[in-house]
Amino acid sequence: MKRILTRKAEAILHQEQDLLARLEVAAARLDAPDDDLHIIARARQQLDNLFLLAVIGEFNSGKSAFINALLGGPYLKEGVTPTTSQVTVIAWGPEQRIVQLEPYLQRLELPVAWLKDINIVDTPGVNVVIQQHEELTQAFIPRADLVLFVASADRPFSKSEREFLTFVRDWGKKIIFIINKLDILPDEDAVTRVVDYVREQAQELLGVSPMIFPISVKWAQEAKFNPNRPGAASLLEASRFAPLENYILQRLDEKERLRLKLESPLGVAQRLVEGYQAEVRERLALLQDDLKTIEHIDEQLDAYQADMRHDFEFRLNRVDNILLEMRARGDAFFEETIRLGRFLDLMNASRLKAAFEEQVIADTPHRIEQEVNSLVDWMVDRNYRQWQAITSYLNQRAQEHGDRIVGRVGGEFDLNRQRLLTSVGRAAREALASYDKAAEARKLTQSVQTSLAAMGMVQVGALGLGAILVHIFTRALDPLGVIAAGGVAIAGLFILPARRRAAKRDLEAKIEEMRRDLHAALERQFEEELARSVQEIREAIAPYTRFVRTEQSKLLAVQNELAEIERGLFEQRDAITRL
Repeated sequence: MKRILTRKAEAILHQEQDLLARLEVAAARLDAPDDDLHIIARARQQLDNLFLLAVIGEFNSGKSAFINALLGGPYLKEGVTPTTSQVTVIAWGPEQRIVQLEPYLQRLELPVAWLKDINIVDTPGVNVVIQQHEELTQAFIPRADLVLFVASADRPFSKSEREFLTFVRDWGKKIIFIINKLDILPDEDAVTRVVDYVREQAQELLGVSPMIFPISVKWAQEAKFNPNRPGAASLLEASRFAPLENYILQRLDEKERLRLKLESPLGVAQRLVEGYQAEVRERLALLQDDLKTIEHIDEQLDAYQADMRHDFEFRLNRVDNILLEMRARGDAFFEETIRLGRFLDLMNASRLKAAFEEQVIADTPHRIEQEVNSLVDWMVDRNYRQWQAITSYLNQRAQEHGDRIVGRVGGEFDLNRQRLLTSVGRAAREALASYDKAAEARKLTQSVQTSLAAMGMVQVGALGLGAILVHIFTRALDPLGVIAAGGVAIAGLFILPARRRAAKRDLEAKIEEMRRDLHAALERQFEEELARSVQEIREAIAPYTRFVRTEQSKLLAVQNELAEIERGLFEQRDAITRL
């Protein structure tokens, strides 16, 4: 075809090839079926090939007979039963021969001069019983530059013809109607009625008023195959074959063929673009539900952390109350102990220390140990419940959308998405099943003990939490340090009240310091455990989250690319019209 290209036409051709190449990439990104990719590739190749004229219609409408009349000889089989079992491309060749190109595609080469510029395609009937024959015809439509639709005058626009013409229309192909078997109609009025009927039906179906040629292939063959017989010229004229032949071989000149060839891939591309755009919209709509799922899980995790921190503060307050009670006992102890009447007790360090531990420290370590253990159990239980909530939600999501198949393109998207939903749900269930609450509690308790032991600078070893707390309390709150170096002056009437007040202040300061240290140790452990729990959940759903966000980004990019390609197709049509 390039031998007839002008500079402008060549520029249009290159732009079309570029648009088709971009469409091929977009289709591949959408996991389009191989058939679509083959159609696009062939549309690109077809731009460099000869003009392709496809002849279609129901079997026994006279397609092969029409082509024989056009070629001037009985080269194709004819009959009242389906005789064409494969697509036949009729092309020029120095001698007549048949070349098998594919299992159901052959090339018939003939030494007919005008085939050097035009190739003709003979197709199986569109209403044959053999489904494969109709599929062969449908597969060839996207490759055609012009479609000649042959209908029989005794049954124009049948249901199967209407359905197939809709298929051809959707590929954006120009269609010319040939009404065969004019010889069976009784008069000119009958011819006019059939032509008008076909025009009305075509206008309604295609939206345009098509070119229609009523002919008698039977009379044309009789006249053309036997030109020397008496009345051959009159019979050829009566067949009305000449106007159609003139259109194909004369009016369909190089410029018209060029225009139709350049327009042909645009219809193919437009149909695919529209299909892919619908597919992208469906996928994005489905991904919106997935994004809401991710947002809902994020909201659940945010709420979970907020609730945990709020409840943790409440549990810390319970620890504070225990320390406040100890401080109150300390105040009472100092009021009762640091006075002249208890002089001998004050001088007995071991007795004083024992009394302090018994009356002030009392069961504080044990109660705090209980609160810490309760805190650990609470954290482990809440973590477990949060895993259950996420697992249940993902399972519900998978059930709601498990049978939702997306679009016309491939289904790979939905398979990937569903597989991830299922695998993430399974991973969450497996993690939940392997979650040993007792082991988690032991591990967390050990970690808390290590933190508290560091405060008291003791080794954990085999010590329990209560023993560690006793050590911390007795070390931090040794009352002897409060009244040490009193000496003889301890008996002074004014010294003891001052010492008592100092002891109270010192006890209060040390309890506050211990409260801060205890808070810091528990808060650090709490935040580490909370972060670990949330991170494990996020890691469990990470494949699904990444898939959804990556797929959304990809689809938005493909959507923009398809819009650009569609814009380019409209511009190409305008350029071809101006050409």
